[in-house]
Amino acid sequence: MLFIFLFFFSCSHNTMNAYELQALRHIFTMTIDECATWIALTGDSEGWQQWENGKTAIPDEVVEKLLAMRQRRKKHLHAIIEKINNRIGNNTMRFFPDLAAFQQVYPEGNFIDWKIYQSVATELYAHDLERLC
Repeated sequence: MLFIFLFFFSCSHNTMNAYELQALRHIFTMTIDECATWIALTGDSEGWQQWENGKTAIPDEVVEKLLAMRQRRKKHLHAIIEKINNRIGNNTMRFFPDLAAFQQVYPEGNFIDWKIYQSVATELYAHDLERLC
């Protein structure tokens, strides 16, 4: 029982380890360069790699931004699943191959918005809940 408590305590929600950082980068299908530019806002790819390798601590601002992205993704997923469960709409979701295509439909959307949208679309498709068009 003590082991479970210590494990839970050591995995605080206010911090992020290198594995979680990598997992979120992959969930949003972002390269290290993209993350360094759009999330860290530094363009320092080597610094991002050091975080992913556990060599240096991940800055709080980066953790906060990624957790906010994860939360937006979760809300979007739940909203679409609720519509599917209530039979509203046609279970088809647009897939945008690039940022320009996304911005034709969502002109106010930015790179991060596009990555969150695409992550939701691929997740729903992977579970056979949506078709992509």
